[in-house]
Amino acid sequence: MKISMYTFLFEIDSKFYAYNTLSNALIEIAEDTYKILLVNKNRHTPLQEKDLGCDELYQTLIENHMITENDRDEFLLYKSIILAGRSINILNLTIAPTMDCNYSCSYCFENCKRNIYMTEKVISSIIKFIEQYENIKNIHVVWFGGEPLLGIKQIESLYRKMILIPDKNYSFSIISNGFLISPDIIKLFKEMKLQHIQITLDGLKETHNKIKFTKNENDTFSRTIKNIDLLASSAPEIRISIRVNMNKENSSEFITLYSFILQRYKSNPLIGIYPAFITSTSSKSSSSCSLLFNRQEKSEFIQQLYYDRGIVTNLCGYPDSSFTECSIRNKHTFTIDPEGYLYKCWEIIGDQKYAIAKLDSEGTIQSIDQKILNRYLYAADPLEDKTCSKCPYLPICFGGCPHKRIENIFKDKHYDTCTYLKGSLKEFIKIHLSQNS
Repeated sequence: MKISMYTFLFEIDSKFYAYNTLSNALIEIAEDTYKILLVNKNRHTPLQEKDLGCDELYQTLIENHMITENDRDEFLLYKSIILAGRSINILNLTIAPTMDCNYSCSYCFENCKRNIYMTEKVISSIIKFIEQYENIKNIHVVWFGGEPLLGIKQIESLYRKMILIPDKNYSFSIISNGFLISPDIIKLFKEMKLQHIQITLDGLKETHNKIKFTKNENDTFSRTIKNIDLLASSAPEIRISIRVNMNKENSSEFITLYSFILQRYKSNPLIGIYPAFITSTSSKSSSSCSLLFNRQEKSEFIQQLYYDRGIVTNLCGYPDSSFTECSIRNKHTFTIDPEGYLYKCWEIIGDQKYAIAKLDSEGTIQSIDQKILNRYLYAADPLEDKTCSKCPYLPICFGGCPHKRIENIFKDKHYDTCTYLKGSLKEFIKIHLSQNS
């Protein structure tokens, strides 16, 4: 036997732990066991049952994948799990009824043909496209934009036609700025059993309003909060994620904003708030590189939130090892723009030179751009990356954002796609232990 390549050994507060990224298991071990495993890990020496002196411990380590057979290729095991997930029989559709938006945020990548709205002809094509997937029963739809609520008529038209297709199970979510939420829109949300809405804030009122404003409304922050109030009271079953777009200019506001949201919606456990670190995706972005967080700074910021203020975000604590990488590597994942063009990733929606195809009037995919399709399905694949395939963090990292990996290769970008846990895993395990002590 040998210690798994995915096993980490930690000494935390005079106690000893083994954590495995593949099984996502964490177990406390005795100091002598820790030392034996550490020697085995550093020297790559064989590990015998007698070395541990306890059959029960030996079996526990095997069951939690802390140790494994000498000739077992653990990466191939991980690879088989991921490849199985990529072929899962779910149709993932991100649909933008318009690329138009009532805001003009500097960091936004969606800046192509903003005033185009989806026609009934395109809607009909999408319905026929879905109908062709006779063998797929489960369909997840994300309403996207632009600001999708500007295209609420198109959303309603699509929804009412979708549910007429027999033998389909739908789940719906939406990404919105929240400005246009109204009683009528909430009524539609409830009818379609919307599961989740992501609403973006850019800091406290003053900061948010400097970035997000309309021709007729300067205090968009207050209106957005008012609309969240309305949604929370009218449809408490809908999960609301408040995303705070953040760089070093507004990061100091997150604590106050977090406390404000937590206190305001303390009776609803389905409302949460989290930091989203802005990355430069456009040459038009006003955020200079010096204002962006690098990987280590992200990790330190998240830890500081916990230790200074006791704030636990979705990025804090125990690692996620759900084996759910970005769905764009699934062959049944598509993003559809208002004109019926298909993309593999919503980061490039509206930029038609990156479209993989266009739907015709019968919902058939016309002339696939195989080069673009292959890039998103196969290029920059962490499973084929020598560095990633040898990395013990891979089962909790998945190689990072596929789109950024592709841009690193084909556009000479320099995104750091590694998980913020890399180099900081011990600190986050420590946070997890302190939360559960």
